[in-house]
Amino acid sequence: MDIQIQGLYHSFGEKQLFQNYKLCLREGGVYGLTAPSGRGKTTLLRILLGLLSPDRGSVTPKVHYSAVFQTDRLLPGQNALEQLLFVRGGGRGEREECRRFLRELLPEDSLLQPVEELSGGMQRRVAIARALWAESDCVLMDEPFTGLDEESLHRSADFILEHLQGRTLLLSTHQKELLQAYPITWVRLPEQGFIDSVLP
Repeated sequence: MDIQIQGLYHSFGEKQLFQNYKLCLREGGVYGLTAPSGRGKTTLLRILLGLLSPDRGSVTPKVHYSAVFQTDRLLPGQNALEQLLFVRGGGRGEREECRRFLRELLPEDSLLQPVEELSGGMQRRVAIARALWAESDCVLMDEPFTGLDEESLHRSADFILEHLQGRTLLLSTHQKELLQAYPITWVRLPEQGFIDSVLP
């Protein structure tokens, strides 16, 4: 189902980030947010997740989200396999399916290592895989490619698109130039002084 953001207002102190902001995320669409730091990318994702209440406005309907945050938020002491099984547990068959899923992004010998022993880029890929493994209607990703070299970025982007399975995706990134070949609809965020924005 489409996600409608209507009449969104939000400010931090005297800084107005959103003023009558409107956006429609079509079901199954792939959307990207790109703007300088401080323009509201993370704030918008947090509002969608329900972690932050807007001053005014609405987000409808209520849907299930999965997310990649700016920090990986992985479970300490758990390996990559356990990170995914935590969000969607299952029996032996599910465990093997999960292992095959992770092997698309990570070397086989890394799957059972505690995540603290993995490189930052590998931890990021675990976070991406976990968000896609979770059951959701919409996937939100806040700077998902941080810490990835260009090859890993493209491999991860391919993986994301392959495993959306019809879900809506909204991601924020400072790396738009590396994603030009992907079918992403880029969303305008408010400009300073020109805050009313509508996606056609």
